[in-house]
Amino acid sequence: MVQQSPDAGASPVPLVSVAMTAYNSEHALAQAIDSVLAQQTDFPFEIVIGDDCSKDGTVAIANSYAERFPGVVRVLAHPVNVGIQRNYYETFEACRGKYIAWLDADDYWTDPEKLAIQTQLLESDPTIMVCAHVVRYVTHEKVVTKERHPSMAAGRYGLEEIVRRNFVPSLSAFFRNGIHQKLPQWYFDIAPITDWPIWVLAAQAGGIVLLDRVMGDYTLTPGSAFMGKGLLYGNRLDARFYDHAVSLLSGKYLRIALSEQGGRYESIAYLLRQSGDFVGSRKAAVRAFLAPALLDNVGSKSKSLLVAVARELQWRVSGSRAKS
Repeated sequence: MVQQSPDAGASPVPLVSVAMTAYNSEHALAQAIDSVLAQQTDFPFEIVIGDDCSKDGTVAIANSYAERFPGVVRVLAHPVNVGIQRNYYETFEACRGKYIAWLDADDYWTDPEKLAIQTQLLESDPTIMVCAHVVRYVTHEKVVTKERHPSMAAGRYGLEEIVRRNFVPSLSAFFRNGIHQKLPQWYFDIAPITDWPIWVLAAQAGGIVLLDRVMGDYTLTPGSAFMGKGLLYGNRLDARFYDHAVSLLSGKYLRIALSEQGGRYESIAYLLRQSGDFVGSRKAAVRAFLAPALLDNVGSKSKSLLVAVARELQWRVSGSRAKS
């Protein structure tokens, strides 16, 4: 059973809930919470901190804020580790607001008007499901390594764009509460892909707006799920997402997803070939060939498969000669 901090129901129902998940985050949690408390709004908001059985002082720090800001900061402390996907979902479930703002404990917001701007936008247009904004990439030492992400133009986007790539930085995401409740069961099996399926579901109901304003910093954490693992890891994650996401799509959007999946497998085949894994390269090239419709990307996927097979054959022949 989740241990919830006291005074959880003592305050008025907030308009916005900030969902903040944490695991062994004592080094960064206070900064994240402070960046939310610095928000300038004329409406009530809450911070719901979902801790996944941290082994350090994360829960103690979270509880200290709950004591200082009763009714504003709430803590959901899991006594056992439930995993990143389940922790996100249960934190979303505990959010009482009409809107949910996403902020991991390692990241923080830099613009005190962020919540006010995003709330005004979604309040003014019920067809907008998600609002995102540009973020920076920084190290723990506050060195900026990337000034703007994503690099795409600001504007309103739909299902096709979010199927092609996940362009919504999670710490920028502001969305309507309840979208997460439509997630399929496989969501809990695709860690660490936590947000992309939510945006796909959101885009099926309305628009995703990207604002041209930097309002948060994404912290590059060594050893995290995404950092330092390279292009191969990223392409494999994307391909895995498409393996499951096809169940959410139909018509032209399904075809787009399969085409994108094929492209990811082509990249995997190339990267494995460069690393000397010729068997793996050939297997990935086969997946690339089979992923989209027969005539989609026929030139590139055929070339990828032929090159992969030829290089594997060359490698096997060379190995046989060396043994003889």
